[in-house]
Amino acid sequence: MTSEELLYFGVGSFLIGLSLFCANLLILRQRHRHIHLPLALFFLAEAASSAPLLFDAIAKVYDADDLLRVLTPLNLPFSMMLAPLFWLYVRGLTTEGSYADLRYKVLHAVPALFGACVMVLFLVLPADIHHSLEQGDAVDYALVPILIAGIWTLTIMFYAQVAFYLFLTVRLLIAYNTRLKDMFASTENRELYWIWWIMLVSACFLIFNIANVVMILFGLQLLPKSVLEQPFIDLSISAAIIWVLALWGLRQKPGLLRDTVRDNRDERQVASPAQKYERSALSEEQAQRLARKIKSAMQNDLLYRDPNLSLWDLSKHIGVTSNYLSQTLNETIGSNFFDYVNRWRIDDAVKRVRDTDETILAIAYDVGFNSKSSFYKAFKAHVGTTPLALRKARTSDSAVIQIAI
Repeated sequence: MTSEELLYFGVGSFLIGLSLFCANLLILRQRHRHIHLPLALFFLAEAASSAPLLFDAIAKVYDADDLLRVLTPLNLPFSMMLAPLFWLYVRGLTTEGSYADLRYKVLHAVPALFGACVMVLFLVLPADIHHSLEQGDAVDYALVPILIAGIWTLTIMFYAQVAFYLFLTVRLLIAYNTRLKDMFASTENRELYWIWWIMLVSACFLIFNIANVVMILFGLQLLPKSVLEQPFIDLSISAAIIWVLALWGLRQKPGLLRDTVRDNRDERQVASPAQKYERSALSEEQAQRLARKIKSAMQNDLLYRDPNLSLWDLSKHIGVTSNYLSQTLNETIGSNFFDYVNRWRIDDAVKRVRDTDETILAIAYDVGFNSKSSFYKAFKAHVGTTPLALRKARTSDSAVIQIAI
């Protein structure tokens, strides 16, 4: 094998082995199956899409061109399944919907069906025609122009599809972050930063490959030719995406579900953004009364000190539905649940930083934060300075007063 063939073989083996291993683990899971199944199918599709990397290297070593001709096009429909399956997985993580709620189901499968049609055209070509195409010879065969047009159409469709589902996934993540702040006072264990990184790397993959296609079709070099001709870049990006997805996807839990079973009277979850507060019977007077109850729960019962406090917990404590509670927070108090609770936490923390000698970390955990980083971030956002700077300012003021005395 040449060094390039060895590279393809190594990366192909890695991708196929890791994908099959992850798919097997996910298929065996029963809990949250509607979330794990799309990811399992994604890994299976990735294994099928990466198979030609192995087939090409093996066929050249063992002179098995006929086998290569049959197996290589099998990846065409599977590569068109990757983007929609990944989006479906993220949709399951970030929403409370199910497959039944998915609109235009058939349209998501159209690219894969088109890939299957191109695969069939590829497979029905006679062996001698296929060999002539590999050698770059002119071929007078009716299906050849159709096949070439189909392959280029499929290529352009693939990159357009990746861009489209990147856009849909980013929309999901933005809406998800908003929903988290409506429902939880601490979100650091539920945020999906690793998916944002996959989005960034996928965008790099898209730019690299589009630049390559533009160079081939139009001769325009959007990126240096020396970069575009390096297969290592494309393969590294693909391997990095699958590795991160395997590392985090196997252990990621849906963020909008509680860790424990809720009380039956609050089984109705917070309405989706499209249905939020629709047909609400909450009057202005009731909302004001509910706002006072919320303040009392924080001021007198110190509920904000619970590091795992959720909208459901607060609604159960007060004795109202979570939908009414969310409506009161957003429309009457003018804040989402996350910001409201964290303001109480920071107000408490500011008093302790100024009036006590407790460590910053002890204060952070006592007022309800789960981590030092989230505490510092919230403190800086609400106070405009860091806890340490505030404490130093207090010390300086005390020293000035003593000198004056």
